[in-house]
Amino acid sequence: MTTQEVPAGQAEVDFNPMGSPHREDPHLFYRASRARPVEFSPSIGAYMVSRYADLRTVIEDPGTFSSKVAVPLIYGNPPEVVEALRAGEVPETSMVVNEDEPEHEAMRRVFDAGFTGARVRAMVLRMRERAAELVGAFSGSSADLVGEYAAPFVQTVINAIIGFPAEDDDRVQAWTDDFVLLWNPLAPVDGKVEAAHRMADYSRYLQALVEQRRTEPRDDLISDLVHGANGYPGLPDESVQNIVRGAARIAGFDTTRDAITSTMLAMLQHPEVAERVRTDPARTIPKLTEEVLRRDAPHRGLFRITTRETELGGTALPAGAMCLLLFGSGNRDENVFPDPDAVDLDRPNVREHLAFGTGVHVCPGAPMARAEIRVALETLLYRLPGLRLADGYEPTYIASYFFRGLERLDVTW
Repeated sequence: MTTQEVPAGQAEVDFNPMGSPHREDPHLFYRASRARPVEFSPSIGAYMVSRYADLRTVIEDPGTFSSKVAVPLIYGNPPEVVEALRAGEVPETSMVVNEDEPEHEAMRRVFDAGFTGARVRAMVLRMRERAAELVGAFSGSSADLVGEYAAPFVQTVINAIIGFPAEDDDRVQAWTDDFVLLWNPLAPVDGKVEAAHRMADYSRYLQALVEQRRTEPRDDLISDLVHGANGYPGLPDESVQNIVRGAARIAGFDTTRDAITSTMLAMLQHPEVAERVRTDPARTIPKLTEEVLRRDAPHRGLFRITTRETELGGTALPAGAMCLLLFGSGNRDENVFPDPDAVDLDRPNVREHLAFGTGVHVCPGAPMARAEIRVALETLLYRLPGLRLADGYEPTYIASYFFRGLERLDVTW
């Protein structure tokens, strides 16, 4: 299945985030799934882990639930896609998120250097400048906060952290969209073949940056990966490419863009929340950020594979069983977060959400993402005090396998 609808009788049993009704509301499936033992989804080809307790069991037992399959490998695509990748000599190695210990630590410690507290603080001024530039460019009294604000804002930040030249924003984004497509096992093969051919240019572009940083290191992630950090050596060129195009550029863009717009939408849909945020933004924006990360997790989840026979959520799993960890479902588990669909700025355990994962694979960019969300919201509230949803606006969501994000967020003031 790709973007086809799930038949009505199967909507609570089988899951397809690319089509209706789960594209619009995955919680239709999540709620029903939490009430059942762990079950296999034919469309996904994996057991669906939807309850918070089961998710923590998997995450906290990497010996039984390996991360080797956390995100798909692009060379795991159909033969015609693989042929196009090979023709372009596109490299692929394991990524940070796909590594188990002890291999994970050395790669992760080098990657972490790109997202230190010092780098976050150093980026805040640029964040404020870029947010102000984008608001100043709005024409008239309306805007789409996805395309005109959140997307270009996050592009600027993550590209600066990685070390991409600002003038290359558009083509890096196009390549990133291609790479997301190659990750998606439900995407049409024809589109993947076209994307695979374009990956050759991306690989050559990345390799040129790697070679430049080898002789002229800078204060950016590419240089960290090439030369090493935190007492660990630099990584092979192929690994640098794979981390930059995947764990850094995709994870650092889609999730933060979607978190910014989901947070704004939640605020504007709930007048009592908007009033509290406008009255005391310094105290309430961090609370709203965490609550929306919980309620509307921008990343749907990651895969694990069992290394032995085991039991999970009332279901016996064989060795080699694929499991999809549905963080968005766990974040609305009624047994952990009472009244889970509400936007509660005073939720006492909100920081227990799984939007950034947890354990050894917790997202290294979480502090940067939180800073981006805060600056993006502060700028909008300060510059556009009368901000509201456009008349007749109804949220629609992108057809995405891994991410949960708005297509548009139309506002006026």
